[in-house]
Amino acid sequence: MSPRTTLILVSLTLAGAACAADRNGPDLPPAASALDSVLLEARAAAGLPAMAAIVVRADTTLAIGAVGVRKQGGHAAVSTADRFHLGSNVKAMTATMIATLVEEGALHWATRPVDVFPELAGEINPAFGQVTLEQLLQHRAGIEPLLYFGDVPPFAGTPAEQRYQGTALVLGLDPAGPVGEFLYSNAGYAVAAAMAERVTGSPWEQLMTERLFAPLGITPLFGWPAAATAGAPWGHAPQGNRLVPLDPMAPTMPAAIDPAGEQSLTLEAYARFAQLHLRGLAGRPSLVGTPTYARLHAPVGDYALGWGVVDFAGEMTSTHNGSTGAFYATVFLQPGRDLAVIVVSNAGGDTAAAATVGAGIELLRRYGGAVPGAAVAARLAAR
Repeated sequence: MSPRTTLILVSLTLAGAACAADRNGPDLPPAASALDSVLLEARAAAGLPAMAAIVVRADTTLAIGAVGVRKQGGHAAVSTADRFHLGSNVKAMTATMIATLVEEGALHWATRPVDVFPELAGEINPAFGQVTLEQLLQHRAGIEPLLYFGDVPPFAGTPAEQRYQGTALVLGLDPAGPVGEFLYSNAGYAVAAAMAERVTGSPWEQLMTERLFAPLGITPLFGWPAAATAGAPWGHAPQGNRLVPLDPMAPTMPAAIDPAGEQSLTLEAYARFAQLHLRGLAGRPSLVGTPTYARLHAPVGDYALGWGVVDFAGEMTSTHNGSTGAFYATVFLQPGRDLAVIVVSNAGGDTAAAATVGAGIELLRRYGGAVPGAAVAARLAAR
């Protein structure tokens, strides 16, 4: 993280740190002015094209807003109805979809890849022989990370066929780290999704649409926002000291690892997913039962199933950051305070990360949530 990004983050979070132990929180501010002022300050400090945010409780929206432009150098203003790419925040969605299959008995948390792909038994590295579905989703399977998209080989066929080929490849490699220890891995989520595809006969995109998005009334978009809708926000990638618009027709990420981070949603649609989890953790579940929501958010170390889980001044907070380099998204869930905050930007890189996470923490503070100290906040922006 650069010195500039650290300064941006600290400036946005130090003022809130003193309130971290106040479990009642401040009086709620006027929604529009409070949220917009945070976004305007963060965007200006970081020099981002646009930022947007939503603050919700399980059944209500407290505030929503968007500031800036859809494309750097343009004049079209971003709106709250625009889609933003979510990157790795999709991992929690993939894990939730897979949880529906576990509840139906098509998979189990202890199911192993070799159970689902018996034809690969002679090709799987013995070190992965006892790896479970749950370990894949916890990033504790020792699977090759594939964090850099250039590391993903050019597979052929449909996206599902590419995920099967990728599964066979990574399971045949030596472990990238000790099985059972945390090692963040996009490939692990691709393997888990391939297991879901095998037992259902349906591709991940269909499973996500039918099992997660349709019940929430969400129309998914697997790709960059502007690839599907003319005039939608463009993503921006850092090049030196500039943010350069990225061609929306360029690939977002290799199809083989799409389950780890491929989705563009509006703020309101993403908030429906956050509210689904707030209600589930409060004992009002749908899609899956309360024990399953508890399991999805039960960390081993500080990572659960698609969620990082961090103590913010005594308030357990489920959180995640997501970016494929041209957008940035962050989410904070505090079930104990019935509160969720989502902040997105149409830019990637360290500066966008610090600004987006910092704005999310400041919105937590302003809307009665618990906030971390500056050191923890800086670590969150670097995740």
